[in-house]
Amino acid sequence: MADNALNRDSFHKITETNKPDTTSKAVLVSRFSKEVTDFSSQYGSETSISYTVSNLAGRSNIFPAYGDFTQAAVFRTYGPWWKNVTSSPRKFKRTPPNFISEDYVELSFDLDVYPCKIEVWETYNPGSVVRILACDTASGTDVDDGRVRWQVLWEGKPEQCPDKSRIFSPTLREPLFKTSLIRLELCSTLCHYYTELDCVCMYGTLNPCSDMQSILKQAPSFEVKDCSDADEIVSQTMKYINTLSVSSHQESLDENKDPGHLSRETTDVKQEEVTPTEVTSDEKFEEDPEMGNGYFDDLPDEVIQLILSYLDVPALCVASRTCMLMKKHCYDSLQYTELNLQPHWTQINNHTLDCLKSRCHHLQQLNLSWCGGNRGIMQSMTFGKFMEECGSELSCLYLANCKFVDSEVLRLLSEYCPKLADLDLQSCMGLDGIGLIHLTKLKGLKRLNLYRTHVDIHSLIAIIRTSPHLECLNLGSCSRINNFDEVAIELSKHCKKLKSLDLWRSRTITDVGLRALAYNCPDLEELDLGWCPELRSGSCCYLDLVDKCHKIKKLYLTANRTVCDDDLNAIASNCPDLEQLDILGTRQVSEESVLRVLQSCPRMIMFDVSFCFSIEHEVVNEWSRIFPNCSIKKSFQQ
Repeated sequence: MADNALNRDSFHKITETNKPDTTSKAVLVSRFSKEVTDFSSQYGSETSISYTVSNLAGRSNIFPAYGDFTQAAVFRTYGPWWKNVTSSPRKFKRTPPNFISEDYVELSFDLDVYPCKIEVWETYNPGSVVRILACDTASGTDVDDGRVRWQVLWEGKPEQCPDKSRIFSPTLREPLFKTSLIRLELCSTLCHYYTELDCVCMYGTLNPCSDMQSILKQAPSFEVKDCSDADEIVSQTMKYINTLSVSSHQESLDENKDPGHLSRETTDVKQEEVTPTEVTSDEKFEEDPEMGNGYFDDLPDEVIQLILSYLDVPALCVASRTCMLMKKHCYDSLQYTELNLQPHWTQINNHTLDCLKSRCHHLQQLNLSWCGGNRGIMQSMTFGKFMEECGSELSCLYLANCKFVDSEVLRLLSEYCPKLADLDLQSCMGLDGIGLIHLTKLKGLKRLNLYRTHVDIHSLIAIIRTSPHLECLNLGSCSRINNFDEVAIELSKHCKKLKSLDLWRSRTITDVGLRALAYNCPDLEELDLGWCPELRSGSCCYLDLVDKCHKIKKLYLTANRTVCDDDLNAIASNCPDLEQLDILGTRQVSEESVLRVLQSCPRMIMFDVSFCFSIEHEVVNEWSRIFPNCSIKKSFQQ
């Protein structure tokens, strides 16, 4: 361990002594990340440093050790289980197949460089990084011009990796600009357990360099897993449209007639090269009347609409430039009843929404999560105008991690979106209790995600009292709520249809609140009580819960040290539909009670017994053999 630390220090010695080079010579410099500037979720609490994303800042604390360490950066979810429950976010049809990101973290460095190598030091369940992007931090923050640029340096698929730490360093694309802001996007679907990151190091040059490989030879290498550059992925349907368009004009091409915009717009389309202006351009073009529209003229409108329904938004906009017929169909408002802009977050700004307004009069579902960034490229006023024209039929709206969301945005939503039933505001840190009061005007809310927001008890209770149809509510990591018992009692009175409730890290809920939920919300299917230290098994609150709520499919009792055999036996007797159970950290359960749960709950697909010290790894391995359909978790430190 000491030798490795010595090697790392000598390795980065050149980093600290390098000064900005004013000559044209390209000299390699390296930096560890200085600060975490933004992130989507984290396992740790807002007031702690254990398992928080902020642990990514600075030098390595863990590598080369492998295992579950509190000093690591850990995100909120992992595996496929989170996607197959009642509270799962809806799936949007027009999501590009290459967009699989679920979490992100943005890291700043103390020096602008042309990046040629980025190392992600992974110390537990590696393989979740799927995209690395760089921000042109010198491009300005002009709101109207939307000049903030991002470049995808690498993208790939998640991997299932050996159980050992590694330094992940994929081959990067040639950078177009200097940067001191890097973004990692992750997909943990294939991970057996939470992925943990130790630190991030960036290598680069102070001046552009045409021969990055020779420069990289300056850097000593650890045991690095190389990944080849991912191929550009273009929608198969887009290729089909291009083929049809080119085929329909083949006769004209043979006669040396130039199709103009066709060849320019439909050749070698690449996702990240489509700018916001190109995506939403309303430019007019002249069409040669002799060329016609090929076989598309013979197709019914319904068939054309069906074909175009398989395109994502950028591809739809590119297809609209092939001919007037395509433009008419691609601009049809029925193509925009469901709009997923999250995969294109780097391209979305004020101008994008302005151009989309005329096409979204029948919009029903909208995903703007991650859009707007943290550099002011989208304004609440622009979003409000969009909602004014397009919000009358909107029932589903996702705004996760949107920095432009503030009190004014919620006021506009309450005014222009009367049918809104599914609202995701997770990690919208610009909201406070006063702004959230506007949600009381939305009488039809069924799903509300307030994870990591600054909601307070007064605004939350007001929302609960005006939302009798509420079925799913996420209050995870809402640190400003000072009495969760009162919240639970209000839910038991006014939201009797409740199916899913996330109280992750709700430090003030006790058996009083839990018992109120158990007796009045019999339809509960999901309940997350992870890291709720005031709940005590001795009060029999868990026994009452499973005695009254027989429909429970997911129950998280993470880090509740008092869970005992009596609780597990009650679960085994009363929860035949149970699919997920987390009892991490309890020391009072025996192998016999755990085995009984496995035998009595045939639908169980995930059971976390990590840090249950009476459960040995050998026993877990044997259970995994006997119950192959259940993924039994047993975390460890090397």
